Amino acid sequence: MSGIQLHPHDIIDEGMSQIISYIKKLKDVQYIFPEVNTIFERNPVPVGKLPRNPVHEVVFGTGTMHAILPSYAESGLDQRREPTLSPEQDPLMIIKNAMQGEDFEIIPWLNILNGHFEGSKLQNNLVTDYTGQVIPHWLCPNAPDVIGFWEKAFVDLNQRYGFTSYMIDRIRYPDWAGEEINPKQLLTCFCPHCQAKMQARHLDVHAIKEAINTWSMMFKAKQFDAAVDYANANELIQAWIQFRQDSVSEFVEHLITRVRKINEEFTIWLDLWPPAYGWLLGQDYASLTKLSPALKHFPYHKLGGGADVQGLIHKLTDTPEEEEAAFHAFKKFFDLPYDLSYKTFKAEGFPIEFVADQNNIVREKSAPDTRIFSGIQMWNLTPENLLEAIHAGERSAADDLLYYCYGWATDDLFEAIQNLREKGAH
Repeated sequence: MSGIQLHPHDIIDEGMSQIISYIKKLKDVQYIFPEVNTIFERNPVPVGKLPRNPVHEVVFGTGTMHAILPSYAESGLDQRREPTLSPEQDPLMIIKNAMQGEDFEIIPWLNILNGHFEGSKLQNNLVTDYTGQVIPHWLCPNAPDVIGFWEKAFVDLNQRYGFTSYMIDRIRYPDWAGEEINPKQLLTCFCPHCQAKMQARHLDVHAIKEAINTWSMMFKAKQFDAAVDYANANELIQAWIQFRQDSVSEFVEHLITRVRKINEEFTIWLDLWPPAYGWLLGQDYASLTKLSPALKHFPYHKLGGGADVQGLIHKLTDTPEEEEAAFHAFKKFFDLPYDLSYKTFKAEGFPIEFVADQNNIVREKSAPDTRIFSGIQMWNLTPENLLEAIHAGERSAADDLLYYCYGWATDDLFEAIQNLREKGAH
C-alpha cells in the first residue's frame, strides 16, 4: 500500500474533508505523512501554485515547529514555534481527529537536523564548513545537545498526540541547495565536536582541510573532470566522506536507542536521499537500514533525483560549454550512467530508468527485510510523466510508492492515478 505526504498548510487551509476526498481518489493509499516541522522551502518548489489551497497561492516554509510542545528553552536548544499555532489551529491534532474511523495510518514526518532552531546553546550545535563558517539552520549530528532535544520532543509528541511511529527526514549533512545555492555547505562539518571525533579516530584534520581546499580550488578553476578524479583517488577526502557516514549512522542509532528506552513502541522510519547522492551527504544505506524497518527515498527523475542539479551547475559555470563539462563530471562523480547532455537534462530531466535504477540500488544496499517506498514526484509534470514514474517504481525492487506531495499536485494528476487504479481493478 502506498503513502502520501502533507504539509501543515494543507491541513489548516484546505480542511481535512477535502484532503480525505482527494486522497481516496488514489485508491491504494494507506499511510499519510503529515509534516510536523517545516524546512526553508518554497511550496511548490521551484515554481508553481498550490492548486486547491483557498488561502495561499504559495507558502514559504520558515523552519518552524507546527506541534504544540512545551518550551525547551531551559535546556538551551529548541525549535521556534509556528506563530499561527494554537489549540484550534493544531494541524497534527486536526488530522488525528479527522482520521478517526478512516482506514489510514498517520505517521508524522519530522525534519531532524534542519530548521529554525534557537536557544542559548545553539551556536555550539551548528554545522561548520572547512573554513570555519557556520551553516545557518543546520544542526550537527555530532553536537552534544541535539539528541536530548529530540528525545524530549518525541516524548511530548507522544504524550499530546499519541503517535508512536514517525518518519525522520533531514538526517544528513547539508547539500548545496536550500535558501541559496552554496556548494561550500557540502564541505562540512568541522565544528569542534567533529574535529575532536576525527582526531579520536586518528584522522588528520588539518590535512583533510588542505585536501578539501585543493578540491574546492579545482572547481573554481573549472577543472571539473580533474576535480572528480582527485576526490576519488584522495585517501583523505575518502576518509572524510566515511567519517560523515559514520557520524550520521551513529546519530540515528543513538536517537532511536534513546527514544525506545523511554517507550519501546517507538518505531522510526527513514526519509533518505537517493543512493546516487546520499553517500556524499553522510547516508550509508547498509548501516541505516539495520536501524529501521522502512525508508522512503525520492528518485524524482524530472528533478534530478530531488537534488537541485541545475542550481549547482549554474553556480559553478559561466558558459554553455562549461555547463556541459560540469554536468559530465557530475554524472561521473555520482555514477549516473546516462548518455544525455545538460541541455537535454534541463528540458527533460533524467531518463525514466533512473527511478527503477535507484530503487534497485536501494534494495541491493539495504538490509534484506527493509520496506522500501519509492518517492513519486507529484508536481510540475504531466499526467503521462506521473504514470511513467509509477510504472517504473512498480517494476523496480521497491515495495511501495510514496507520493510527494498532496498540496502541490494538480487535479489531473489525482485523476490520472484514479483512472489507473480503477482500470487495474477490472
